[in-house]
Amino acid sequence: MNVFSIKDLENLSGIRSHTIRIWEKRYRILEPDRTESNIRFYNENELRKILNIAYLNRNGVKISRIAKFTDDELSGQVVKTSSSDNVDKDSRTGELLMSAIRFSDEQFRGSLNPYIEKHGLEKAYITYLYPLLVKARILWQTGSLARAQEQFIRNTIASLIIEENNRIITTAAPKGPAVAMINTSDNQNDINFLFYRYILRKRNFEVIFPGGILPASEVIEIHKIKPFGFLVVNSNSFDYLRKMSGHFSDIGKSLMIKRIIFADAQENTSIRNNNLIITSGPDGFIKAVDKIA
Repeated sequence: MNVFSIKDLENLSGIRSHTIRIWEKRYRILEPDRTESNIRFYNENELRKILNIAYLNRNGVKISRIAKFTDDELSGQVVKTSSSDNVDKDSRTGELLMSAIRFSDEQFRGSLNPYIEKHGLEKAYITYLYPLLVKARILWQTGSLARAQEQFIRNTIASLIIEENNRIITTAAPKGPAVAMINTSDNQNDINFLFYRYILRKRNFEVIFPGGILPASEVIEIHKIKPFGFLVVNSNSFDYLRKMSGHFSDIGKSLMIKRIIFADAQENTSIRNNNLIITSGPDGFIKAVDKIA
């Protein structure tokens, strides 16, 4: 069985290590093993549990209530919440899912291509592919889908986005303003980030996309080499936006960046800053980009 550090749990769930430790001590939500040097490590069942906890907490369920659930009750509540959240709002999401679970790349792509050809990648992603990703993630978290199956779905969709993005690159040079993108944490929304790069290039932005995981300080280094007018930051940590919005705002002002988009924000916030735009999903991101394009 795979093992994970507390930092892995933070990166994958968006919950800070400090918060996980507090929840362990106060509510005993996880029971990590320890190395001889007293370092915590977790198995895959505990990873699933913290992802379920994070999902419910993001959807307004208090940790004090979550802590009282048995494992079965926790999984059941996730399924109930996801259903009311319209994760599976279209039966075609289920049809696509069934075509993927046998690891047939040809069959899965064959099921996806009609949606992309009919609607284009942009609409197909919002209407079908993104809900499919969310559904697959929840099914894995609740033990109804193997990790390998969930990863197969993610990787196939990521490949399709990259292929569509490459078609844009080969057809015409960008004519719009430059925008930099940095991913500040290894999180489950990395495919969204690939989709956002496609959206920006489709709208003729010149996209600076270094890839990988970068600290906020790299924004300055990128700007020294290639100045840009817009910045997209991807992070789904619970308190990242609250802690870092001021820092990014200061960077933006010093570099004369016109707008900074915080993509896939997980928290409701009353942050008010003229150069920050906060979005919570693909649809919100597209609307924000269309306003500045």
